[in-house]
Amino acid sequence: MRLLFRDGVKAIAAAIALSGLGVAAHAQDDGARVYQLAPVGAQNVTAFLVNKRGNERPEPGSISPGTEIDTDILVLRYARTFDLAGRPLTPFVIVPTGEVRSTGAPRSTGFGDMQIGASIGLIGAPALSPQAFAAFKPGFGLGLLGRVYFPSGAYSATKPVNLGSNRVSYQLGLPMVYAAGRSYRDPALTSFEVLPTLTFYQANRDPFGADRSAKDPLFSVEAHLTRNLSRRVWLSADMLYRLGGETKTDGARDHNGTHGWSAGGSVAFPLVSASSLIFTYEHVIERSDDGPDGWFFRTALVAPF
Repeated sequence: MRLLFRDGVKAIAAAIALSGLGVAAHAQDDGARVYQLAPVGAQNVTAFLVNKRGNERPEPGSISPGTEIDTDILVLRYARTFDLAGRPLTPFVIVPTGEVRSTGAPRSTGFGDMQIGASIGLIGAPALSPQAFAAFKPGFGLGLLGRVYFPSGAYSATKPVNLGSNRVSYQLGLPMVYAAGRSYRDPALTSFEVLPTLTFYQANRDPFGADRSAKDPLFSVEAHLTRNLSRRVWLSADMLYRLGGETKTDGARDHNGTHGWSAGGSVAFPLVSASSLIFTYEHVIERSDDGPDGWFFRTALVAPF
């Protein structure tokens, strides 16, 4: 019994270390191994430090062409996996805080927009106990992701750039993964992930210098090719494509839609106990003339309990 318990704890720790269980939260993508299968009962707190430079606002899919925007935020996320009718359900809550600075404008500081969401496994992703998870042979998996961004962040209509968006937005996604290995604990595990998402936005009825700002849906696809170097050390090559998100201010189009490719990489290391440290760097490599530009660096501390 003691051996089974120890193996179960190790399985949970390995699953969390492998997946990172982190959401980008005002960065650019959700990241590698976020939606890989995890055992029922796995829970963690993740702290992200995100440093972002370029022409993108904190709100996903929002850019200001010709403007230099610096964003520095700390993000806290809690997630736990449950068994819902034989499928793994992982609800999460995200709370960011920090500041954003832009050219010739006052800085915006405080809390960012809170996020609440969940992912659920649909194909190739059964709800598993820690013991069953340790022996599960991975393959193709498909899930469903849903997320709501709430307008709880710092916002002032007198500032052109804010931490908060002053609008509700909704995101749907289909996380897909193909993993090759004897199990998710395999020290040679290799995985390829694709995550298409579509984000819809309500109107901002108190925008800077206007009465109403509407926003087109944003389509994005991120992909990650990952490889374990050991059970808790892995590397990832990351790619992101985004299209849409143009705003209309008082009915007039602003010609600020997002259209571009970003690329980068991630590396994960074990820290104390079962915790892990994940570093991610990504840079825009191709874009339209007025598309997104710049880079971001993310440090994530993943602490299971």
